[in-house]
Amino acid sequence: MKKTCILTAIVFICCLAICKTLVFPGETTKEQTTAYGENINFDIVFPKQNDTETDARLAQAESMFHEEAKWLQEEAEAKVTIATKRDTTITKAPGIISVITEPEIKNMGYRTFAEILRTIPGFEILKRGAYGTVIPAIRGVEGENMVRVMLNGHFVNNPYIGDAFQNFDDFPLENVDRIEIIRGPGSALYGENAFLAVINIITKDISALEGIRVNSGYGSFDTMEGNILFGEKYGEVSVTGMLHYSETKGLEESINSDFVTAMDNAFSSFGFPKASEAPGSPDDWRRKYIMNLKANYKDFYFEGFYLNKNRGGYLGIQDALTNETDIENNYVFTEIMYKKKLGERLAISPRIYYDQFDDDYYVESLPEGTTLSFDTNQDNIYETFYTYSEGLIGNGRYSQKIAGTEIPIDIELFTGNLFTMGMEFRLINQTNISYYSNFHPLTYEPLSSIQDFSDTYPFANDVTRRIWSAYVQDVWDITDKINLTTGFRFDDYSDFGGEFSPRIGLTWEILENASLKLLYGRAFRAPNFDEMYITNQPARHGNESLEPETIDTYEIGIDYTINRYITSKVNYFYNNIKDLIVLQLKDPGLWQFENFRDAYIHGIEFESRINFTKNNYLFMNYTFQDPNDENGKNLPFVTKHKGNFGVNMQPWKYINTNLSTFFSGKRYREEGDSRDDLPSYALLNLSLIAKDFWETMEIQGTVNNLLDKDYDDPGNVYVPDDLPRPGRTFFIGMSYAF
Repeated sequence: MKKTCILTAIVFICCLAICKTLVFPGETTKEQTTAYGENINFDIVFPKQNDTETDARLAQAESMFHEEAKWLQEEAEAKVTIATKRDTTITKAPGIISVITEPEIKNMGYRTFAEILRTIPGFEILKRGAYGTVIPAIRGVEGENMVRVMLNGHFVNNPYIGDAFQNFDDFPLENVDRIEIIRGPGSALYGENAFLAVINIITKDISALEGIRVNSGYGSFDTMEGNILFGEKYGEVSVTGMLHYSETKGLEESINSDFVTAMDNAFSSFGFPKASEAPGSPDDWRRKYIMNLKANYKDFYFEGFYLNKNRGGYLGIQDALTNETDIENNYVFTEIMYKKKLGERLAISPRIYYDQFDDDYYVESLPEGTTLSFDTNQDNIYETFYTYSEGLIGNGRYSQKIAGTEIPIDIELFTGNLFTMGMEFRLINQTNISYYSNFHPLTYEPLSSIQDFSDTYPFANDVTRRIWSAYVQDVWDITDKINLTTGFRFDDYSDFGGEFSPRIGLTWEILENASLKLLYGRAFRAPNFDEMYITNQPARHGNESLEPETIDTYEIGIDYTINRYITSKVNYFYNNIKDLIVLQLKDPGLWQFENFRDAYIHGIEFESRINFTKNNYLFMNYTFQDPNDENGKNLPFVTKHKGNFGVNMQPWKYINTNLSTFFSGKRYREEGDSRDDLPSYALLNLSLIAKDFWETMEIQGTVNNLLDKDYDDPGNVYVPDDLPRPGRTFFIGMSYAF
């Protein structure tokens, strides 16, 4: 299979070269450079005319030509910071990089962070029944805590569960300037959670946002949102930021059967009344507030961020329809950075930061009137029945407080060589733990009211984790065409030990219009606080002996510019994953996390984009991935085939249209699940923008799943029909700049 994938990649590149010769037979790279606007003799391209009207038309055409040349040059010279923490062109960056720009985000009509990720090769977004969590599946592996997410370079993953998606899955995109993504490991530079991917959400600065822009909108499921974006410069001080509010009732598709349905059927012969709320809609409501502020003064940078989010439990941890769950997440961080260049060859950019996560889980895991059976005598006979007239309710609260500092130093050893070294320290405290329930946590006996078990049966422990880190990186332009990046990072954790993460990347401009990348990297995912320290008696126990999950990734990438309008990429990757952490049944009724599984994934990713003119382009990508466990079985919930196709057209300066399609192949079940695999599906989305027709007014309408495709995400066996996903939905927004 590996040989087949590599052969396919070679054939693909050869076909592109043939297409260039046939479709654009006379065009050379020197001609491309000229087309970018360098050394153009406009007296030849646009010969002078005596007719005044003709001269005016030629002047307009010359202006349009300059504009297109400028746009094409910007496309060719696009830079990213995520691969090396310094500006690097995408072709030289030592990683498989994707960049989504603000115009692309706006044109596609997506409103949230998770939605836009579906357009990236190798990415798929799934919904999970437990609390409705959004789960990214990347290169064949499902794992929300295997992705490092940053906001303007600030790490935002929650230490308790290790992921950022519970807070940032529906992060609004109005203030986003671009999103940079490494598809592959990043621990050699970033450390923990940079396992399958690294994502940096970069918000607008004063160059892109000056004044005030207000936008609001309404859509399906009574979705409402409003944003105020602002930017102002006061002498040497520049300030930008965002205020955001949104709410929705959430998904209204019906779930016909759940866990309580199975209990009702089992206990019907005993005369207990039915308690299941199925068929019914999941508890999918959400409401959030966000405030974000950035400020720059000379060499100083400050950022403050606050998020408050309330949501329903979807199906909760018991896969049961309920209606009283209220999960509240509060997150705040502040960061101060100082950037200083010391002489010609030395720069330093120390920073200090503070984060705090405050989470309050008020969870009705089973509805009113539910009956459960228990083996209280431990004789394998379930002779005790408890009925929960008010439902099964638990309320857990906790805080994580993080204080950290990082000191990176850049040294230009000689021309074409940049050496970076740095140290980082993070202190994480898990504290303020409390737990309340209307049942006894040990026996599950119903109680007459909600009682405090914070001291006797806390669901987690107070924990302190200290992380010392050191890293080095050397970026060397060996020649004008060959670039070598090497580096490693060592992270020492106070609770489980150290991890060493090396990487090496070679980029080589093998032809004037083609570059090759050869990459290797190792990454790790640290066990989170839930996996190590949960004490939710008697059902789940943490495991303080856990080891980190590790991954070794090998990649080959080719970027090919067919001509000044068409670019294509093909990448091959192989992932060797060890010590995956899995929840295992240890004793009857007792579950514990263990390092239990290995995985091996290889695959190939194709991308191509055709830029006809500015704002008129076509894009496509396709991913084949073959994820297997150590026994050669398919990993569950993920597909082997996925892709995107889209076209953006601006037929008139006031109108922009975007039509895009996402498709996914069939997805596989867990071992022991006898249901058929989930079938393949495709979604068609349409976005229409009317802009600048009256001052700065802009109106955008988006229809997702235009053809009303019926599809599902994988559900537990207690939800036999799986988790229904939205049918045709719409959103209409309006904005105005002052």
